[in-house]
Amino acid sequence: MKKLLLIFTAVFTAFIFTVTAYADTLPRTYNAAEKGYVTPVKNQGDYGTCAAFSTVSCLESDYIMQGYGTKDNTDFSEAYLYWFSINNYWDDENSRYNGDGFSMEGNVFSMGLNELELFSSLKTDTAIAYEKDFPYSPYNNFNMGDYSEIERVSSGCNVRVKDVVTFDLDDRDAVKQWVTKHGGASVMFNSNQFYHGDNGTVAVNKIKIISNHAVTIVGWDDDFMPQGRFSGLVMREPGAWYCKNSWGPDWGDNGYFWLPYSDPTIMSIMGYSVTVSNSCESRYSYNALPDYTQAPFSGGVTKTANRFTADTDGVIEKVAFYTYAGSDVDVSIYKDSGDGIPDSGRALASAGGHYDTEGYYTETLSNTVKINEGDVFYVVARYSGEIPLENAFSLTSSNADESFVYAGGGWTDTFDNDFVGNCAVDAIIKSSHTYGETRHKDPTCTAVGYDMRTCETCGKVKRTDIPAKGHSFGEWEPNGVLGRYTLYVRTCEECGEIEIICMDADGNKVSVEKATAELKEEKSIEGMRINAVTAITSVINYTSDIMRTGMMTLLGQYP
Repeated sequence: MKKLLLIFTAVFTAFIFTVTAYADTLPRTYNAAEKGYVTPVKNQGDYGTCAAFSTVSCLESDYIMQGYGTKDNTDFSEAYLYWFSINNYWDDENSRYNGDGFSMEGNVFSMGLNELELFSSLKTDTAIAYEKDFPYSPYNNFNMGDYSEIERVSSGCNVRVKDVVTFDLDDRDAVKQWVTKHGGASVMFNSNQFYHGDNGTVAVNKIKIISNHAVTIVGWDDDFMPQGRFSGLVMREPGAWYCKNSWGPDWGDNGYFWLPYSDPTIMSIMGYSVTVSNSCESRYSYNALPDYTQAPFSGGVTKTANRFTADTDGVIEKVAFYTYAGSDVDVSIYKDSGDGIPDSGRALASAGGHYDTEGYYTETLSNTVKINEGDVFYVVARYSGEIPLENAFSLTSSNADESFVYAGGGWTDTFDNDFVGNCAVDAIIKSSHTYGETRHKDPTCTAVGYDMRTCETCGKVKRTDIPAKGHSFGEWEPNGVLGRYTLYVRTCEECGEIEIICMDADGNKVSVEKATAELKEEKSIEGMRINAVTAITSVINYTSDIMRTGMMTLLGQYP
């Protein structure tokens, strides 16, 4: 007993030391942008695509920090991520995701996204493409969207998501550690009121209201307090996140601003990392819309399993799974023994560990497992904590003999439960590419064309690019005023793309964002002046009424 107590004390002391050392290694200020890990500020324009911009910035920063690119040559497509996140229904009967997701019609770029919809694309390897192939147009969506199914599974990009994590909002050190390793984290908060102070833009929300905007945390300052014009702003505590916005570089502090740690509208903070591979990799999964719930089975669930049939020869190299925070997870591969028991026999390879942060993780197996086309195998996950299962609702589909849970001393098919769908555990198989026929796409004004052959197994492509044609703009034409500026537009005769500029009386050009910001400030000052005049007039009228009432009383006209 004493020996056990000594061991526990030693382990506990080591844990405390580790946590303290972990906190001590974090600087009080940090800025990933200054270190060259953050791509230039972009402009979402007229559309509600902030979540796509925030997420793409995170993906780009992690890509840069791994040495695959620089801030000047790394550019992933927000339009592609957005489109396939909000149109994520899988109608291919041969896909394991068949029947999952939803489709939207109309001007979807104005609808806004939530984290679940973004996650659905990232998890199924259909989220990341190059900007040159799917360019974003901030003021005209004519050239965005309506992408084909073949473009969803063969974007021409070899970048895939690795991990997607959801932070505890009180665990700032975990967020900071992630930013130092991956370059950024996506945060949602309410953008109802922004002010420009001498030290850059400061977000000030005093009450807890619904979040409506996503930006990217790229740094922090533990000692931050508003200065200058907003030195009187009350913050519950010092410290703020340094954030990259998506409203163009003319907004705020060159497109950046400060978001106080104590802002009550911060709803979520998420981290994203990527992996890059030229190999033929196929993700074996049943979850296209990963909305997870804790396993609702009596007797306690300790294990889950997915049963897959190999489509090709190859090797199982990696596993991926979702877990709640604080859980130990062990994932193993088993070949089907024919007895209907997922973990019958011995584990052929394993991976896992302890996970302090909730999320979807990809891990490399202890060794590869050779697999032949037609082989049946199980991916079995053991959890020490709560177990996530797909939430069964109208946007998900599952079939018998796909997913199983170990509950009440035996394995049960989740298809027999009305509340859950499939299990949140996947396999990634590496095999040889099998390229199909050449597919041709004509270039547009902004997007390159190509001749492309697509791997029928993983969607990897071989392609020859055809350069974009460039716009054929007409003449600039006046189209109204914006404050003290004249608004000019010109239209591409080929694709209908519109360019907008503003020009002052001296012929100097400024961006629409700058002209709009000036107009807002003028309106704000005018509003304050009108309010002041109204208040003074009210006081004068009120005083006059009192004097008039007193005089009328003296004259006997009032009782």
